[in-house]
Amino acid sequence: MNPISERSPADNRMRRMSLSLAVAALPVCVLGVLFDAMWILGTGAWLLIAAVLIELVYRP
Repeated sequence: MNPISERSPADNRMRRMSLSLAVAALPVCVLGVLFDAMWILGTGAWLLIAAVLIELVYRP
């Protein structure tokens, strides 16, 4: 049996949220480095931290 098919819709929604936060963190961090703006880089870092925390806390 495929383990992906065993996930509930809520599990899929949380995984999608975590993935979207991680994907959004990459361009924000790059923009922060390019523009030499620490607040933009910090925003990208917090997006990545939120994605990792969701993955650690919410284990399906």
